[in-house]
Amino acid sequence: MIKLLKWEVNNFWIKCSYIVFLVILLFPYYRISEAPEAGIDNSWRIALELAKAKGLVFGKDIIYTYGPLGALTQRFAITSTHFDFFLFDLFFFINLGLLLYFFLPKSLKLYQLIIHFIVLFFVSSMYGEWIHFLLFYSSIFFGLRFIKTQKQWLLFYAIFLGAINFFIKANYGIVGLGFLITLLIYSFFTQRLSLKFFLSYTVGMAIFIGILAFVLKTEVFNYFYSSLKVISGYNEAQSLFPENRLRLVIVSFAIWVCFLALGSIYIIRDFLHYKTLNINLLDNVFFWGCGAFIAFILIKYSFVRADDGHITAFVKLASLPFLLLVFLSNNTFLRIGSWGIVSLNILSYFFFYQSIFGNITFSIPSNLRTKSFILPQYFKDIFHTPQPKLVATYPKEVLDMIGNKTVDIIPNEVSEIYFNNLNYNPRPTLQSYQAYNNYLDLKNREKYLSANAPDYVIYGVESTDNKYAWGDETQTLLALLQRYKPVKLWDKRLLLEQQKITKKLKLLSQKTTTVRFGEEITFPLDTTTHRLSVIKIKTSYTWFGKLLNLFFQPPHFSLTITTENGKRASYNSIPVLLEKGLLINTKVDSVQEVKQFFEQNSVTNKAVKSINLQEIVRYQSGFSHEFELIQEFYELK
Repeated sequence: MIKLLKWEVNNFWIKCSYIVFLVILLFPYYRISEAPEAGIDNSWRIALELAKAKGLVFGKDIIYTYGPLGALTQRFAITSTHFDFFLFDLFFFINLGLLLYFFLPKSLKLYQLIIHFIVLFFVSSMYGEWIHFLLFYSSIFFGLRFIKTQKQWLLFYAIFLGAINFFIKANYGIVGLGFLITLLIYSFFTQRLSLKFFLSYTVGMAIFIGILAFVLKTEVFNYFYSSLKVISGYNEAQSLFPENRLRLVIVSFAIWVCFLALGSIYIIRDFLHYKTLNINLLDNVFFWGCGAFIAFILIKYSFVRADDGHITAFVKLASLPFLLLVFLSNNTFLRIGSWGIVSLNILSYFFFYQSIFGNITFSIPSNLRTKSFILPQYFKDIFHTPQPKLVATYPKEVLDMIGNKTVDIIPNEVSEIYFNNLNYNPRPTLQSYQAYNNYLDLKNREKYLSANAPDYVIYGVESTDNKYAWGDETQTLLALLQRYKPVKLWDKRLLLEQQKITKKLKLLSQKTTTVRFGEEITFPLDTTTHRLSVIKIKTSYTWFGKLLNLFFQPPHFSLTITTENGKRASYNSIPVLLEKGLLINTKVDSVQEVKQFFEQNSVTNKAVKSINLQEIVRYQSGFSHEFELIQEFYELK
């Protein structure tokens, strides 16, 4: 048995056949496209397709976590065709096959092949983020392999993948570009690249990104800058932590810390032995640093929004960055230690995750039977894109009123635009819960006050994560109050129509006070016509809050609103939402009340009497006890 396990598999065609077999097993789709459905997540997927159909410019008309190629990963054949999906899949699987091939040792033994199979089969079960992450990871892997082998085509390919990924998903794309720039600088200073080649690759990468931006209708500098703004607010805005998940956080952080400790011990040992920095030490530290950073990104991805769709990302994908040292380092201590950490990571799933998410199925015969049905149909559908029959969900009188005029929807259900076959003209961030900081909210406001504003806006009152729905897009709401009026109410929707004359919004006065968490903040009843009151709250983190925000999730607080009729309601809230403003003339909870406020600047018996901010303490306070409250008074005429 031992002799069989040590059998050498060195035939090129056997290796290629194995790779093709594994790629088939890893095939992530049950069909080449999916039928669009309603829902918040499906809505942004639909919006990406509709934006493509409208020829909207990313970075200008669209500001989102996905770029112009992102729709190809979402499988809704609205504007994208099945042939588009096939070309993207072909690109992905060629890259996957190449990556899997380079994972194989040159002198391959059967037991190594078995280990290779188990690890990759485990990692690939994270289908949702598998494609985005793998392209990001591949760019880094091939770039680091260039450091090891100095083969120029690997660096060229790493840059090619990094540029493509930049236009698929901005968060991975920006980090990937940062890695490529760091790689080029490191290669130059360690004499892997001459000045001539360093400048050639740097300029060539910039030109290639510029060409892609032109072809893909992207304002590249605005796309880059706005994507940074999206990333900067994500940690606070999207943080969510369900109950009974803390042990998953602890075990994942413990594994990551083990990887940090592995590299630190190696650096200390090597430096004490050689008493100097050598190129071998620098390379291994560079490989280790990249692995640690990628794993940290996965920790943040998993536990900032720790719902079922995100929380398994670290345990299933972190093995890949840990394996960088196995594939690239020539130090035995690092290689063996990395294998140990990969083993710990996989075992952590079975001991900590499987009770929540279930066991991973390693049934190869069942998998192959499934693929025997999927793949023939997949190839049949390449040249056949379905033409869905849209069934209207809005009343006929509403559809007749809108006609072919342009329309946007607030807050999130873009799917309704699609199913009712309306002429979509979106604000840049597409959905209200994504407009979580001042920059994004102001971009939406600019849109609604511009010459290109939609003729109609369909308004609903829906919250996410128990936030106060009326406060999601305060700056955008002010623009609506200036330029739109309610014309039709039905079910849970209100139709707003653009007016020829835009009302002026004039700042009358402003006052600033210092308030403490837990203190009741009262507001005198103001019945002045055409007057709006907006508060902005600026909190600050303690050192503990900053650490929480960096390594895990930001501290949270609740917002309690008391109205003149004595009713109280509490909501989850975050600093970035309250920093950009909250309209406090009245509390609004339904589209009927939205209509009344647009018409009267008030809602009967629901004027805001007071608010109270209470920190949700996690072990110790994450906020400074005092915060700044700015109240602004506007005249709207």
